[in-house]
Amino acid sequence: MAIKINIDKSGNISNFSLMLNTFEQDPDVRSIMILACEGNGFNPGNCDQLLKSCKKPVFGGIFPFLLTETEKLSKGTILVGLTQEVNPLIIQDINTSSQNFDNIFDDFLSENELESNTIFLFVDGMSRTIAPLLDVAFNHHGLRSNYIGGGAGSAEFKPIPCIFTSRGLLMDAAILGFTPLKSGVGVAHGWNPVSRTLKVTEADHNSVISFDWKPALQIYREIIGEVSGKSESEIKFEEVADSYPLGILKVADELLVRDPVKTTGTSLNCLGEMPANAFVYVLSGNVDTLLSGTSRSRENALKAFQSAASVQSEREPITFFIDCITRAGFLKDRFQEELSIASGGSTMIGALSLGEIANSKNDYLEFYNKTSVIGILEN
Repeated sequence: MAIKINIDKSGNISNFSLMLNTFEQDPDVRSIMILACEGNGFNPGNCDQLLKSCKKPVFGGIFPFLLTETEKLSKGTILVGLTQEVNPLIIQDINTSSQNFDNIFDDFLSENELESNTIFLFVDGMSRTIAPLLDVAFNHHGLRSNYIGGGAGSAEFKPIPCIFTSRGLLMDAAILGFTPLKSGVGVAHGWNPVSRTLKVTEADHNSVISFDWKPALQIYREIIGEVSGKSESEIKFEEVADSYPLGILKVADELLVRDPVKTTGTSLNCLGEMPANAFVYVLSGNVDTLLSGTSRSRENALKAFQSAASVQSEREPITFFIDCITRAGFLKDRFQEELSIASGGSTMIGALSLGEIANSKNDYLEFYNKTSVIGILEN
């Protein structure tokens, strides 16, 4: 069983077409995962005909940046040729179809016999119903499969068509690729609480309206002032948000991080939904704690992979790294160190996402922010 990887660093649509055609003509390749940079300028106008005419199943997403073991690419395309045929589940208009997620999964799974050790899941990161989608996906597969993927979209957090499917390049959509690949998944972040416990007393999807019945932005600024020693007048949201995410208290060991990316009035708008009545902390960290989190994520992925891979392959496994765009922004010039830790010296592909998706056959399926998600894939 092998994975074939083809990387173009130009981001040129003609090169994408050539790579796609190469995999179409390769008898060993039966399905194709596509990862592309936002900077390529791919859109339905220049992509749809290529995707719809491809004779093999395709799935994937457009992300702010792509990753290899040594580089962060602002332009480029990664094609992953899988030797297994993947029949992807495509869900369109997920913001308006959340009430039908159960029926969509039921219909798909009843029509398809699937061996799904690893499920790749890519979703429009700006959609507001990611949490119910993941709930339904987990309810149908539980801990039988590893999930790994992320929120696709623009670094400017604006809606764009960003999900690759055989129907074309879609917006407000999700795609799941069910594969028999053995894998191990690790999740860790390195952020630590610096506040008292706060209760989310009002929320609307990804918008936090109040903590403890007080305006969310007011409480957030007060806590940052206490921690940093700055007066509230000195605290500018856009300058501090990267350094002070929110952490939802969960049963699992790791707090579930939510990234406040903008404000609306006195509300905090996060990447990912914030449930009402959740208990949260304001978090902080430094470069060393975050890099330690990445190291822990890789260690956990390797342990899980060694348990899952019953037969030792002569081929080195592939590292699949999904990292948050705001995490990379926080690490700045030391982000290269994170790439080195995540890859462990192996071949690595991945993306900087608008939220990370994972479980590890041990934990609930979640949509993470500012978190290092590492998958070790059999090759």
